[in-house]
Amino acid sequence: MGAHSSIHPWFAQLARLAVRGRWLVLASVLLVVGVAGRQVVEHLRIETSPEYFAAKDAEVQGTLSAYRDDFGRDDVYLVLIEGDVFSAPFLDGLRELHAAVEALDIPLEADATDVGAAAETAADAGGWGDEDDGWGDEDDGWGDEDDGWGDEDVTATGDFVEVTSLINARTILWEDDALVVRGLLDTPPSEDALPALREEVLSDPQLVGQLVGAEGRHAVIAAKSAVVSDEDSRSLDAALIEAMKPFDREGFRVRVTGMAGLERAVSSSIIADMRKLNGSAVLVMALVLFVLFRRGLAVLGPLLVVVVSVVLTLGAMATVGTPVTLLTNIIPAFLICVGLGDAIHVQSVYRDLRTAGTAHEDALIEAVGSTGMPILYTSLTTMIGLLSFRVASTQGVAEMGTAAAFGVMVAMLMSVTLLPAVLSFLTGDLPAAREGDDGIDRLLRTLTSWSATPSGRRRVVLGAALVGLVGVAALTAVKVFHDPMTWLPPDHETVVTLRDYDRAVGGTANLVVVVDAEGERGVRDRAVVMGMDEVANRLRNFVHPATGERPVSATTSVSDVVRETYGALNRTAPELPDTQRGVSDALLLFETASPEQLATLITTDSSRAHLTVRIDWMDASSYLVVAEEVSAAMAEAFGTGVTARATGTVYTLVTVVASLIGDLLRSFGLALGVVAVMMWALLRRVDLALLALVPNVMPVILVLGIMGAWGIPIDLATLLIASIVLGIAVDDTIHYLHQFRVVYEDTGDTEAAISHALHHAGRAMVNTTIVLAIGFSIYLLSSMANIRRFGTLVAMACVLALVADVIVVPALLRIRYGGPRGGRHA
Repeated sequence: MGAHSSIHPWFAQLARLAVRGRWLVLASVLLVVGVAGRQVVEHLRIETSPEYFAAKDAEVQGTLSAYRDDFGRDDVYLVLIEGDVFSAPFLDGLRELHAAVEALDIPLEADATDVGAAAETAADAGGWGDEDDGWGDEDDGWGDEDDGWGDEDVTATGDFVEVTSLINARTILWEDDALVVRGLLDTPPSEDALPALREEVLSDPQLVGQLVGAEGRHAVIAAKSAVVSDEDSRSLDAALIEAMKPFDREGFRVRVTGMAGLERAVSSSIIADMRKLNGSAVLVMALVLFVLFRRGLAVLGPLLVVVVSVVLTLGAMATVGTPVTLLTNIIPAFLICVGLGDAIHVQSVYRDLRTAGTAHEDALIEAVGSTGMPILYTSLTTMIGLLSFRVASTQGVAEMGTAAAFGVMVAMLMSVTLLPAVLSFLTGDLPAAREGDDGIDRLLRTLTSWSATPSGRRRVVLGAALVGLVGVAALTAVKVFHDPMTWLPPDHETVVTLRDYDRAVGGTANLVVVVDAEGERGVRDRAVVMGMDEVANRLRNFVHPATGERPVSATTSVSDVVRETYGALNRTAPELPDTQRGVSDALLLFETASPEQLATLITTDSSRAHLTVRIDWMDASSYLVVAEEVSAAMAEAFGTGVTARATGTVYTLVTVVASLIGDLLRSFGLALGVVAVMMWALLRRVDLALLALVPNVMPVILVLGIMGAWGIPIDLATLLIASIVLGIAVDDTIHYLHQFRVVYEDTGDTEAAISHALHHAGRAMVNTTIVLAIGFSIYLLSSMANIRRFGTLVAMACVLALVADVIVVPALLRIRYGGPRGGRHA
C-alpha cells in the first residue's frame, strides 16, 4: 500500500486494542452470544399469519380485531373425508371421527391463562364464528349432551372450541307448537332413510359447499381452536394429522387442509429447509474460504463474524418481541452476505501486507485501518437503506428492516474487532497469491483493460447501456403474485389435498363482511337482513373474469337463520319474511331455541353481524377482483346507518399484497438516495458519488429484469431482493472507489488509481463473489420454490455486481477523469 496508504487512525487503534486484548474480546463476545442464544431458545417465536404484515392502524386490521373480539377466529382446520357419504359405514365413521376431533387434547406451549382467556372470549361470544358457524346444535346426540356448534363447553375437554360436520349440522323444525333446533343426525338414520337423506342434503345450498361435496363423495369436518400462538398451532396441526391416521382406510380417506393447515405446512417447510440449507451453505462457504486462504483460522474468523451477527440479531428480536416471519427468515442469509464481504476484504488486505513483508500484528492493524472506513460506510449505507423499510405500510416489513439493520451493525463491529482478534492467533502467514501468474489477477486486468482505449470505453458504456435497457424492458413484466401454496412441491400432501378440497367441496379460504347497524333494531332490521342476503346472493353468482368460474362456494349469515326459521314456522320452503314483524319473530324464536348459535352470527346488543364467504383458493392478486366485487355489493345493498367492512385472513392478504409495490418503491427510492449521500460523504466528490450509482443500480435492474423474463413474481419471499442486491453491490463499489480516490487525489493519475484499486480491492471482491455465489447456489437444492428462487437471484446478483465494478466502473472513471494527469489533483 506504501505511499498511498489509506489507514484511518481510529480503526487502526481499534484493531490494536482488539489484537492486544484478544482474550477479553473473545470472552466478551462469548458472553453476549450466550445471553442472546438463551433469549432465542426461550423467547423467539414464529409468526406466519398474513395479518401480521398488515399495518396495525389499518382499517382492515381494526375490523378483523373487532370481528375476533365478537365472534372468534375466522380460519379453521378442514378435515376432508372421501367415500360414499350416504352409506351407513361412512356415517358411522364420520360420527367417530367427529368425536375424536372434539376430544383432541394435547400439551401446548401456551400457558393456561392464555388458552383460558381465548376460551373465555369464545364463550362470551357464544362460540368462535367462521364460515360454518351457522351449523351447530347444542345437543347433537353423539356422545356429549351439549357439544353443539358454537358451544363453549367443548373447550373443557379438547383443544377445539367449535367442531361441525353433517353430524351436528343445524336443522330447524316446528314441533309441538315450538321451534326446535337440533343436529341433522341426532338420530342415526336407518338404511332405508339414506336415499332420502342424500336427496335432502344435496339439495340444501347451506350444506353443499360447506359440509359436503356436490356429488356426495366428500364430507367435511370444520374445527376451530382456541390456540393463538404459531407454535401451538403447529403442534395442534401435527397432532390433528396424527389423530386422523387411524381413521384413514379404504372407502374413508381422511386428510387435513384449510388455510390454517397451509400456513403451518409452509412455515414448517421453510424452517426445515432454511435450517438445513443455511448449514449446508455455511459449510460450502467454509470449504471455499479454505481453498482461498488455506488456514483454519482464516476460515473460522469470517464464519464467526457471520454466526455471531446472526445469533445476536435473533437474540435482539427475541428480546423485543419481534418474531421470525416469512420476511425475517432471510436475515441470516442477508447477514452472511454482509459479514463475509466485510471479513474477506480485511483478510485479503492482511494477506497482501504479510506477503509484502509487514509484521504480523502491524499487518492486522493496517488491514483493519485501511478497510475500516469503507466497511463503516458500506454498513451505514446498508443499515440506513434497511431502515428505509420503516416507511413501509406493513408491520412485518418495517420490523424486518430494523432487525436486519441491527444485524449489519453487529457484523461491522465483529469484522473490525472479533476478526483481528481471531487472526492474531495465526502462527504462520496466509498463502500469498502468485502475483503476475495468478488467473484471477490476469482476469481482472483483462476485464479492466477493455476500456483502456477511447473506443473500448465507448463499447463498454454502450454495451452496459444496452444491457440496462433490456433489463428495464424485462422488469416491466414483473408481476405481484403471492401464493404460498406454489412454494410447496406440487405433490406435497397439503397442496394435493387443498386442490382436491376446492374441486370436490369448494371454499378453502374465508372472507368476512362485518356489518354494523345503528337504530333500535340494529342488525335485526329487515333492511339489514335483506342487504346481507343480497350481498350473499351476488357473491355466490359472481364469475371471476380471469377464470370464468364462480369462486364463492357458500355464504353464512343471519339471513340464513331467518330464512330457515320462517320456513319452519310456516311449514314452507325457507324464505325471507316480507315484513319487519316476520323477521323479528323469526329471530326471537330462534334465539329462544338456540341462543348460543345466534350469538355466533350477531352480537348480544344486535349492533353487529357478519357474513362469512367461502372462496376457492387463489393467489392473493386474484382475490383483488373478488374484494372489489364485495365492496361494490356492499355499497349497493346497504343504506345510511349501516356500515359494512370486509375483513378476514384472505382480505388481509389482499391488502398486504396490494401494498407490496408501493412499499418496495418507497423504500428502495429512499435507500438509493441514502446510497448517493453516503457515497458523497465517503468519496467527497459529487461526480464520483453519482458515478458510483451506476454499478449499484445496474445489478438491481438486471436482477429484476431476470425476474420478469423468468416469470419470478414479487411476493413476500422476493420483496426484499432489490435491497439485498443493492447491499451486495454497494459493498464492493465503496471499497473499490475508496481506494481509487485515495490515489487519484494524491497523484491525479487515473490509471495508477485504477491499478491501485484493482490491486487493493479487486481480489477481495472476486473472493467475496466466489464464496457467496457458490454458497447461495446450495439453495437450489431446496424443496421450496421460493427458496430456490432466492438463492438463484442472490448468486446472480453477486456475479452481476462484480462485473459492473470491474468492467463498467473503470470505463466510467476513464471517461470522467481521462488518462494520467501528471500531478496532484484536488
